[in-house]
Amino acid sequence: MRWAPDSSDKWAPDSGARDAWALDSSGAGITLGTAIDHFLTAKAAEGASPKTLDWYRMVLGRAGRDLGPDRALDSLTAPQLRSWLLSLRETLAPISVAGYVRGLKAFGNWCAVEELAEARALRTLRRPQVPHKLVEPLDDDAVRRMLDAASVRDRAIVLLMLDTGLRLSEVAGLRRCDLRPDGTVKVLGKGARERIVPVGHVARQALVRHLRQELPAGSDAPIFRSRRGGALGWRGIQQVFKRLKARAGIPGRCSPHLLRHTFAHSYLVNGGDVFSLQRMLGHTTLDMVKRYVALAEGDLVARHRAASPADRLMRS
Repeated sequence: MRWAPDSSDKWAPDSGARDAWALDSSGAGITLGTAIDHFLTAKAAEGASPKTLDWYRMVLGRAGRDLGPDRALDSLTAPQLRSWLLSLRETLAPISVAGYVRGLKAFGNWCAVEELAEARALRTLRRPQVPHKLVEPLDDDAVRRMLDAASVRDRAIVLLMLDTGLRLSEVAGLRRCDLRPDGTVKVLGKGARERIVPVGHVARQALVRHLRQELPAGSDAPIFRSRRGGALGWRGIQQVFKRLKARAGIPGRCSPHLLRHTFAHSYLVNGGDVFSLQRMLGHTTLDMVKRYVALAEGDLVARHRAASPADRLMRS
């Protein structure tokens, strides 16, 4: 089947007011704030995605504000960093704190490679243990209620994400030229890596119906647009899910990322293999896919009931 027709508290990189080798007030070395500025500038120059840059600004911006932007980077000690991380636990989940540690370690390693500072306290941080909780996928009834409450555009969004497991940012970035004649879609994923993802018949039909009701547009036009005609964007898609959750009366979680979990679970339960799932989800290793394998193990009860050795023995 062919495709149819055609914030203010963010830590922003310095504009050059500070010298690359600026000293703190005591002359002890590059300051934490200056090093953060240079790190963010370097990541932007390397082509990091806007979302990645926003995440680094959030993590390092909070570290800079709380620990002191004008203090020497190498004056930070491991006990000070641990105390700060413990304070974060008062308002953040363990997995969020672990993300802060990951960001700080990346920042410290970069400072050492660039020879801006030794940053030993940052580089030697240990990632805290995070409880691995299984995320229950959306059940079929909840998905059907969402689809019943959706407009043509929103129905296409839900079915596409359910059928492919695409990330929120990947769906937001899709253009008309990314729809391929063979019914697959070209996706620009993390690390600017492109991949080809198959799309099933039902989701393709929903996309075709959506595109037919859109005004004519060029091949570079976004597939999903807002009412004003611009790209819907990832925040717009989040609002779509918030609206559908309310209309469908879904009491628990209902987010774009949950549909990614739902796709992975359904794919494995219905006979899909982990290697093809890894490629479709855009993971570079199998580590993340293992979580979805654990998620699919909920169906072991039914399988065990059908193949129980003790039950078979007594029946015979």
